[in-house]
Amino acid sequence: MENSLIMIPSLEPDHKLLALVEKIRLHNQHLPILVVDDGSGSAYQSVFSTLEQQFGCQVLTHPKNLGKGAAIKTALTEVLTNQPAVEFMVTIDSDGQHEYTDMMACLTKAQAHPDSIILGTRSFGKEVPLRSKFGNILTRNILRLATGLAIEDSQTGLRVFPRKFMTDLLAISGERFEYETRMLIEAQKRGWPILSQPIATIYIEENASSHFRVLADSVAIYSVFLKYLFSSVVSFFVDVIAYALLIHFLSVIDLSAIVIASLGARLISAIVNYYINRELVFGQRTKNSMLQYFLLVIVQILLSSFLVYLIYLILPIGDSVLLKIGVDCLLFFFSYHVQKNVIFKE
Repeated sequence: MENSLIMIPSLEPDHKLLALVEKIRLHNQHLPILVVDDGSGSAYQSVFSTLEQQFGCQVLTHPKNLGKGAAIKTALTEVLTNQPAVEFMVTIDSDGQHEYTDMMACLTKAQAHPDSIILGTRSFGKEVPLRSKFGNILTRNILRLATGLAIEDSQTGLRVFPRKFMTDLLAISGERFEYETRMLIEAQKRGWPILSQPIATIYIEENASSHFRVLADSVAIYSVFLKYLFSSVVSFFVDVIAYALLIHFLSVIDLSAIVIASLGARLISAIVNYYINRELVFGQRTKNSMLQYFLLVIVQILLSSFLVYLIYLILPIGDSVLLKIGVDCLLFFFSYHVQKNVIFKE
């Protein structure tokens, strides 16, 4: 493991960071350890001085708190600029949740698969705090629905990156916890293999020392999907309002008037949805995106009608409206996946 480096992002550490590094040094005196002090302040300098003087760690300091993603980027920059012998960087959390043996198992797997990102994946049983379990399950399922990426533990802090990916990892947007999720999405886009290594599931003091901001960091992690959901809700209201106005101006309410109003309203709401998705949600102006988008709208309408009719024939529940709501909810995720990966693909 002479070509590897341990990276620990740290904000306002306590005794657990010192205990973690001491345990590593008991097993391995020579493996380089890089700690990034993410703006902890002068009150914590004694901890970082101990890491440098007693355990031979390299400490890099942010003058203010920038976020976990920024800390990882600082370490990546240091490795690429000043550590030419390092081929693998393993990140571990500073709160003692990762065992030395698990870290080494991940590094061993990285050595055997040098073209892959390695994730130390935990199991989520009854002993896991509800906040951590809920967040991981939510992120895991949103990733699967939105990108097709199936990862058991999407929020693990134990990861190994080969040097060949580091320059590209630096270019990924995000400075806080959302960076780790975006990293996985980018890896899938680029076709980088992501391999899992089972590790022990350890939560100390109900994970009380975590600096994860439940609301702010969750919004950052799920931002694209939340903006897409917002876009769909806005388009729904535009569709309803446009239908109401068109049916009002058509005066006579008959089948032809309803069809005209429905098609007109759908056209208006689709145009609004297209521009919101292009400018706000995905931020991509790809060639022929408008044509592709409206082809998707037509496919959605046809699929919705066909599936509702087919299910109604098999399960005549008496009300096709409920069937349509269910089918359209499934098509909502289908549409998101097509727009993100085909129409507005980066």
